[in-house]
Amino acid sequence: MDQYHLHYTIIYFINTMTKNLIIIFLLVFGGAAAYTSFVKATPKLIVKKHIDVIPPQPVINDVSGKNALFIGDSHTAASYGWQYVLCKKTNMKQHNTAIGGKQTAWMLETAKLHMSSNYDYCFIYGGANDMAGNRSPMKSVKNIQSIVKLCHVHQVIPIVITGFDPITCIDITGRNVYKGYPQRYAKFQQLLIDSIHGATVIKTHCISKTDCGDYLCHMTGSGHRKMANCIMDFCKFKRYE
Repeated sequence: MDQYHLHYTIIYFINTMTKNLIIIFLLVFGGAAAYTSFVKATPKLIVKKHIDVIPPQPVINDVSGKNALFIGDSHTAASYGWQYVLCKKTNMKQHNTAIGGKQTAWMLETAKLHMSSNYDYCFIYGGANDMAGNRSPMKSVKNIQSIVKLCHVHQVIPIVITGFDPITCIDITGRNVYKGYPQRYAKFQQLLIDSIHGATVIKTHCISKTDCGDYLCHMTGSGHRKMANCIMDFCKFKRYE
């Protein structure tokens, strides 16, 4: 017996016993007249029937047929990368503007060039080259914020991707030119999470070092699949395959 049925069974038992005790008392000490008056004045005990409550279903966002703009660097530029997997599994249509080696200032100019109300979503993933080039993390975050503002102007939903965990995935051993890069990148990612307004920011630390194809963690196929799945799970996108 579940808690719901047990609860009402106990209530029914207590009310029935109480009523019976009152009736016995009235018959013994008050007679038939008192008993008749009590019965007429006492409403029948009504026990509510159990109603199965359907638990709330998870919200699923069906984005099939939606147009997605992708803005980024080499981590988004692969022909069959995470953006391809994401669109293939959700039936979105992609327009990928990402080019390897580009920084967030270039991404902003690209957004100005391509952003329009024809898009439903804009996925923004950059900053690695800025941090490798010893740029100010906050200046790069401001570039991302400017792209987000452009999205709002054109009523496009902005989704910002942090990228992999640079501390665990980037290996700069013996490469002094990249000294401090993982730490700057980690700071940049945290600033995205803490500072970006008006956009969904997804912390995509779902990639392990085994998913990296090189010391800068350009992802292998497994990494791209994990990245796409992480984004779909976070956004609750409906999957078609």
